[in-house]
Amino acid sequence: MILRPARPEERDFFFATRREAFRDYCEQAFGNPWDDTLQRANADRDFDEQPIEIIERDGLPIGYQILLRHEDHLWLDEIVVVASERNRGVGAELVTALMESARAQGLPLRLSVLHVNPAQRLYQRLGFRVTSVEPPRIKMEWTD
Repeated sequence: MILRPARPEERDFFFATRREAFRDYCEQAFGNPWDDTLQRANADRDFDEQPIEIIERDGLPIGYQILLRHEDHLWLDEIVVVASERNRGVGAELVTALMESARAQGLPLRLSVLHVNPAQRLYQRLGFRVTSVEPPRIKMEWTD
């Protein structure tokens, strides 16, 4: 598996992967149907402005992550793997690598997860602790 910067031609992959991963959770958490037009505009803005890294295996994109680097912490904004790669340890491997990077920099790794997203169990298993609950989100932090 490798991480590399997103390429311009991967804009549609980014949106489709985000939609497939988050649509149901957003609808559950916010109580509104997914609005493809609005969400596409948000995805396009993020694609242009955020440091999106494509997760690639054997030359094929299998997901993406957005990691923001702040002076006093790292922020895992999003991490998504395609459905066919879920529950195979990919997410745990990626988050563990981010934890190692945070450790090497002497920084905490922080994130926010929707309360309906089962990924929060992975984060807890890896040692993240809840720092606040701001419905519909749970903020978490890992420190060495």
